[in-house]
Amino acid sequence: MDGPRFSLVHIQQRAYRVFNKETKLNRHDSKKLKDLAFPAIPYSENKHINVKGEKSPFDGDLAYWSERNSKLYDGETSITLKRQNHTCVACGLKLLSDERVHLHHVDGNHANWNSQNLIAIHESCHDYLHMSKSAS
Repeated sequence: MDGPRFSLVHIQQRAYRVFNKETKLNRHDSKKLKDLAFPAIPYSENKHINVKGEKSPFDGDLAYWSERNSKLYDGETSITLKRQNHTCVACGLKLLSDERVHLHHVDGNHANWNSQNLIAIHESCHDYLHMSKSAS
């Protein structure tokens, strides 16, 4: 047997052997079944952004950590974060990795993706904005 007993690779190989023992399946059908059960995950799904040098979340460099977090976002969110200098418009705090960033449509029209209509804010700030609108 290859590797630890409960590793994903071992379980995948064991599943292939079990599928292959079925009388109704040939090895090609077994491989198709195994590939359905264990789909390949592209590298882009597992991307990780390396930390620069000796940086630490505890060193107080909020600008570095909020900018690093913005690299996890793409498209309009990333553009909006850069425009706002990685700062939440609602509360004024830096957007760090401990809370998700949401895009808020200023005019309330979710079909309007004009860059001037979008602001990047914390998830909790976004919830608060929508709660205060519904209360009034």
